[in-house]
Amino acid sequence: MAFYRSAAMAAALTLVTCLPAEAQFYKDKTLTLLINYGAGGNADIEARVFQQHLKKHIPGTPNVIIQNQPGAGGINAMNMLGLNVGSRADGLTLGYFTFGPISSIAEDPNLKINVADFMVVGASKSAALVYGRKDIPPGMTKPTDLIKATRLFVAGYARSSLHDTRLKMAFELLDIPFTMVTGFQSTGAVNKAMAQGEVNITGSTLPGYQTQAIPQIVNLGIGMPFFQFPVYGPDGKPAGNPMLTKQGIPTFDQFYAEAKNKPLAGPKWEAMLLANHLGTQMQRLIVLPKGSPIEARDALRAAFQDTARDPDFIRDFERVTNEKPEIAPASEVEPLLERMRNVDPAVRKVLKEAIAE
Repeated sequence: MAFYRSAAMAAALTLVTCLPAEAQFYKDKTLTLLINYGAGGNADIEARVFQQHLKKHIPGTPNVIIQNQPGAGGINAMNMLGLNVGSRADGLTLGYFTFGPISSIAEDPNLKINVADFMVVGASKSAALVYGRKDIPPGMTKPTDLIKATRLFVAGYARSSLHDTRLKMAFELLDIPFTMVTGFQSTGAVNKAMAQGEVNITGSTLPGYQTQAIPQIVNLGIGMPFFQFPVYGPDGKPAGNPMLTKQGIPTFDQFYAEAKNKPLAGPKWEAMLLANHLGTQMQRLIVLPKGSPIEARDALRAAFQDTARDPDFIRDFERVTNEKPEIAPASEVEPLLERMRNVDPAVRKVLKEAIAE
């Protein structure tokens, strides 16, 4: 009898040790998704959909929880993860960050870490646009009326965030007087301020616009969309988001050409286009801290790709965001991070000046 028990134990031990390392890694553990904006914001809403579905695609089926750490336009949480403040590089804390490349490109002193040092799991893509109140003086009835605005009060999150910087550069290119009102913690807080008339224009990613701005601002007759920020298309020229284009929302370069009767050109336009392209292709950057276990990285890379193909996840993500999920694998994200190292000096100078003011 003892012989059979020993043989059975040996067989069980052999089975466990033959399982892939990532299958054993997360068993009976808890994975924390660290969000760099407050509860109720776009990133938080999306992360909570992942929270519901991700664990079933991670070998070992760990518990998955959310931790919100807003501040400094998303930089606080990125610093915390990269510097191992409140966590360790043990594969149990995963950054799900709203990402803006400007802090890295412009060498913002508030960013204490090198983003390229993170261990990439993947990224979620999206698009971004600008919307505002219809009563912006002297009154807005169509998008290009914005060129007549006498004063814009622009809602932002932090001076060096992609959100604030691309809005600032857009209104400088359009030569419209504006004042940045920054420091908001979430999209919900921005829309509340806009509804109350404390600010009159802002920007948003597509999920935030679809799920919050449309019902809270546009459908109530308070505001309207003006333009979308373009990315580089396959031909290297500016391209818009098909859903927004179908809604009749022009890209910024189209808006500018109609409003100013001339094409866009120059380092500031190039800087805005590059920053927006990088930011929207990595709208949510999904990363582990440097030095995390390889088996954790591999398990999470596969899990995010599997989750993105899960019909139940897709249904819930679309229901909550009104957008189809698009998760870029690490193989697509790492070259984008590398591209940030090799930016034209004139473009880098523009971005440094933009966040210094």
